Amino acid sequence: MNELIESQRNYFQEGHTRSLKARKQTLRKLHNLLLENETLLAEAIYKDFKKNRMVTVENELSLPYGEINVAIRRLRKWSRSRRLVTNLSNFPASTRSIPVPYGVTLVIGPWNYPYMLSLIPAISSLAAGNTVVLKPSEVTAHSSAALASIINSNFPRDLFYMQEGGVPETTALLEQKFDKIFFTGSTTVGRIVMKAAAEHLTPVTLELGGKNPVIVLPDCNLKRTAQRLAWGKLHNNGNACVSPDHVYVHEDIKDALIAEIVKNLKKITGSDSRTSPLLPRMVNEKNFDRVLRLIDPAKVVAGGTSDREERYIEPTVMDGVTQDDPIMKEEVFGPVLPILTYSNLESLVETLKSQPAPLALYIFTRNLRKARKIMTEIPSGGGMINEVVMHFINMNAPFGGVGESGMGNYHGKAGFATFSHFKTVMSKPTWFELFLKYPPHRKIYLKIYRSIIGRRLMNFWH
Repeated sequence: MNELIESQRNYFQEGHTRSLKARKQTLRKLHNLLLENETLLAEAIYKDFKKNRMVTVENELSLPYGEINVAIRRLRKWSRSRRLVTNLSNFPASTRSIPVPYGVTLVIGPWNYPYMLSLIPAISSLAAGNTVVLKPSEVTAHSSAALASIINSNFPRDLFYMQEGGVPETTALLEQKFDKIFFTGSTTVGRIVMKAAAEHLTPVTLELGGKNPVIVLPDCNLKRTAQRLAWGKLHNNGNACVSPDHVYVHEDIKDALIAEIVKNLKKITGSDSRTSPLLPRMVNEKNFDRVLRLIDPAKVVAGGTSDREERYIEPTVMDGVTQDDPIMKEEVFGPVLPILTYSNLESLVETLKSQPAPLALYIFTRNLRKARKIMTEIPSGGGMINEVVMHFINMNAPFGGVGESGMGNYHGKAGFATFSHFKTVMSKPTWFELFLKYPPHRKIYLKIYRSIIGRRLMNFWH
């Protein structure tokens, strides 16, 4: 590990990643390699999840392709220095902010999207001019091996390297000094990563999870709400950090909403969800058992069947759920949708304000003014009004969590900024010098200072 980090540090310090031309070449090469090896990557994903090729391209590879294309097109603009306002005390200087790469970066990816959520931050780091050590999850062994074989055989180890392994390898990596760490995963492991980074004062971006609530108001478009909720819950079998975790629906429309959700679940998977090519399996028995323990058979109104050998859980809807149920104590991360009811919206908002901030908040209503007000009151990393999940794929908008759902953001320009240090550089000519700087500090100096500051404040207030 030490040799790997030192070789990347030397590579960076020698300036190989500085030029925009070199960065673009690296990104184009990665794009072409992914495209050429789609079959290999899809076959590996199928072994881990039984996810078919079409879904793999859509869920796992389309966003990295888009991220690379956006970065190549806009890299020159992102990399320009920005002129800043210089204060009067520094007259006649000029001030600029210059984005510079951190150096050697570590990207730790999760198992739920083993390609997409590992590659997007790595792409941002490479675009910013860093070297990258990419540590995938050991849970998706086939996917990790396939991606590692592509990266490690086609890129210089000093520039971009994929380190496979489990907890011992991750621990060994975290003992090294990196210049930036980007972690996607659970809040529990996020704390471990941040604690390790603190030993070296390494800046960290954390993309974590959370129980993403959905609030359904009685004036919503019922059919569209149910359609989008059903799709969002089954997207990647519910194994998504922005998946709708649970639904708060007004008591007046609860039964109608449940009926519509169940109808739409059947439309997506067909009459037998076990044979649906659009429904992946749970990644392993551990995660299968965890999700199954959250299901209360007495509260199941649709679905509920399972097959441990196949790691299959039928899309399930639970009604009559309360805050005391086990399913409300942790992130579901599976194809199970708990339904809770409310009668007073203000009371519900006050309750959600006191809970840990989720990564996403979803609100369904025709009253956009009310929805925006709720969005500003309830803390969350992001959110959508009358839709779920889709804000994640907007590469033009920053994506990230807050509080227990993470810190920092990425995607597009925000990703470039996350892996860049914005260095302030002031340039001052030598033909003029401000005499007020130098001792002896006469009383008249204080009057001049007060006069200048007072005049500027008066101008500000008027």
